[in-house]
Order: sequence, then C-alpha cells, then structure tokens
Amino acid sequence: MPNQANIQQAEQIREIFESADVVLLTDFQGLSVAETNELRNQLREANIQYKVCKNTLINVIAQERGIEGLEPFLKGNTALAAGTDPATSSKVLLAFSEEHEDLKIKGGILGTQVIDADGVETLKDMPSYEVLVAKTVGLVSAPLVGLVRTLHQGSPIIGMVNVLSGTIRQVTSVLTQVAEEKKEAEDA
Repeated sequence: MPNQANIQQAEQIREIFESADVVLLTDFQGLSVAETNELRNQLREANIQYKVCKNTLINVIAQERGIEGLEPFLKGNTALAAGTDPATSSKVLLAFSEEHEDLKIKGGILGTQVIDADGVETLKDMPSYEVLVAKTVGLVSAPLVGLVRTLHQGSPIIGMVNVLSGTIRQVTSVLTQVAEEKKEAEDA
C-alpha cells in the first residue's frame, strides 16, 4: 500500500510532466545548501520548476505517459528541472554545471522523447520560445504587409490588379513549364 507522501509526490510529478515541454534530470549530489539555493534561484528567475523526486515514482509516471527508455537515467539522486522553453532550461542548467562540477545533467524528456546529456547540450542552441514565435509571426505577416504596401501605392484598384496579375503570371508560368515537361516526356 503506497504511503501518503509517495501519493502526493507522484501527483506532483504528473503535474510537472503535464505542464512542462521539457523535463531535465539532474544529479545534485555534492552541492552545498548555498549552491542548491543559488541554483533554485536561477531556475526560478527563468520560470523553471526544480523538484527532487524519487526515481521509482518518476519511472512509474513516465511509464503511465508512454515514455520509454528513462530507466538508465534514474540512478542516484534525481531532481527534475521542468520548463516550457527547452533552450532556456538547458542553458541555465549547463551554465550552472560548468561553474559547479557537482551538478550533473543526466538527460531529459522533450515532449515524450527521452534524450541523453548530449541531447540536452544541443537544446541550448535552439532558438528560445519568444524567437520562434517572432519568426512565425513574421512569416505569417509578410504576405499581408506586402499586400498592404501594394494597395497603398497609387490607386487601390491598380494595386489589387497588380497583385492579382502577379499571381496569375506565376500560375501561368508554372502551368507552361508543366506542359513543356509533359510534351518533352511524350516526345522522348
């Protein structure tokens, strides 16, 4: 029969797995209380949750969620660093581990994919969440900005005609190329 503390910790681990896009596993053995507090403060500033958990409970919750291959990383002391931005999470932990050799990054979970320490290392090179959002917004808004600029140049009707005729020219060009390729294929 599971005790109440294990039930509560299992529920906390479930919440961590559900709310985080990345969960990094660390071994903190050898860190002093002051160093651990420093780490927690840095993680808190980056909006990353840090919780020491039992390996068996982590494994049970991972299996519930269909995450395979986590067992090799669940040896010794384990703390979970959970956040929504994989790049920021890995950068903070890697920077701290460079300054404090007692903090070791074991691996992690990105979505439902288990990654090793090298995989965590590569996460730091990913663009941050804010950069990805900005790029996406830029890609979506670029055609609209072009349309607005075209419509503001001279008469709106002429601008619209130019936009539409450009599109028609592009479609005509593609269709002409396809027709030529088919004709060449038939001749061959």
